[in-house]
Amino acid sequence: NGMIDEPLFFFDTAKSGVIQPWLGRSYAWSNGGRTVTVQLRQNVKWTDGKPFTSADVVYSFNLALKNTAINKFGLPLANSAADGTYGVKINFTKPAYSYAYYALGRVEILPQHIWQSDSPSQITTSLNAHPVGTGAYELSSFSPQAMTFTANPHYYMAGLPKFKTLRFVSYNSNTSSDAAIENGTIGWAGSFIPSIQKLYLSRNKKFAVTDIPLSTAFLVPNLHSGPTANLAVRQAISAAIDRGYISNTVYNGYASPTNPEALILPNYRAQLAPSLASASFGTPSASRAKSILASAHVKTPVSITVDMVSGYTDYLSDLQIIQSELKPAGINLTIAQPAFASFISDQSTGNFQMLMDNFGYVPDPYDYYYSILASSVAPPIGQADSVGDYNRFKNATVDSMLSQIAATNDTATQNADLAQIEQIFAQQLPEIPLFNQQDEIEFDGNVVANYPTLSNPYAAPAVYIQPDIGWVAMHLTPAK
Repeated sequence: NGMIDEPLFFFDTAKSGVIQPWLGRSYAWSNGGRTVTVQLRQNVKWTDGKPFTSADVVYSFNLALKNTAINKFGLPLANSAADGTYGVKINFTKPAYSYAYYALGRVEILPQHIWQSDSPSQITTSLNAHPVGTGAYELSSFSPQAMTFTANPHYYMAGLPKFKTLRFVSYNSNTSSDAAIENGTIGWAGSFIPSIQKLYLSRNKKFAVTDIPLSTAFLVPNLHSGPTANLAVRQAISAAIDRGYISNTVYNGYASPTNPEALILPNYRAQLAPSLASASFGTPSASRAKSILASAHVKTPVSITVDMVSGYTDYLSDLQIIQSELKPAGINLTIAQPAFASFISDQSTGNFQMLMDNFGYVPDPYDYYYSILASSVAPPIGQADSVGDYNRFKNATVDSMLSQIAATNDTATQNADLAQIEQIFAQQLPEIPLFNQQDEIEFDGNVVANYPTLSNPYAAPAVYIQPDIGWVAMHLTPAK
């Protein structure tokens, strides 16, 4: 998404409120927020030479009506229809102002002429060995170890992309990845490097690191079964963790402790509830955690297994610290290290007691909370969730507030509803917030220039954020 398949607009994850034309030129709401009319670019072609038209957009949105797996963001779609060759009307069943990011910025537009003969279920399961898109790049080769993209010679944005070839390489751990970054094999990376100042930046003055706060690291508890379904257990875990110690020990202070409402700051400061402006987790204390369990009549010791991908050395270090902090509180934490594929499968289907991950990478707090809290995005446990509500949190008030936010363009009303969501999050701990995810992204200035920075946050620089990866890839320039 972003490299080959493109959405209609680019919503800058790193700078809230910045929206750029992509396949769409402009859009306007009508019908009380139930209809959005999009004007499309003209003279765009698919990589097989066929013209891109409104029929492709209508097909892509109507496809989501037929298959909930394709409508992965739970959009309240009614229908869509062409408004001429280069115009589209997308209709919703209810006011959908705040769904703009997901509808216009995350739905991949597919080529109707390629997929129209396949059923919706086939589209979600078929191997797409020769993807046809409108993007700046085409897939040249693929293997489990590496995939190569080459520039689309007919791309419609003049002068883009700048790099003619991009090669993505797979590593089995941070250790092997770090070695490749530090010796100059990799020009753009998003890997945890211990002592980054000493081991990376000091070795070459052209090496650079961007660190834009974009997500929050969490412990993700199972809310339906096992020990963490009990709020008191979640509260005890939170009370015992020394977040500042994790930041200083593992991340050299880069990953600062977050807040009880897990709001990403400073990006979302304008939406922070005044009553929570000074909220904190308090002094970490095993005795306080033990008291929380005792007051709730929870028998100790409590045994919990937490999953983390083998090879994710920073998260494993975090969990080892948490493990030692929870033991005096009467909580025995076992760290399981599944392979990446198993971790992703168990996470998406809700098959875990607890796991660690980070969430965010969206342009505003509504989308942030929607992705991890909206019950509409999560299928039943056992079915794959590709959005973020992996523990299937469900709260009628939160769902109602999210719907009310989507139904208005009034900022004051939206912020009042967000304040209620923040309060519920802090009280219920559907996820246990840890720290502002260290989003250190490494660039080798000997190879690449014009990457996003704090002073020029034109997109999220991380190699794992879609569709920003496509926007960044086509704007990167070779170093002089």
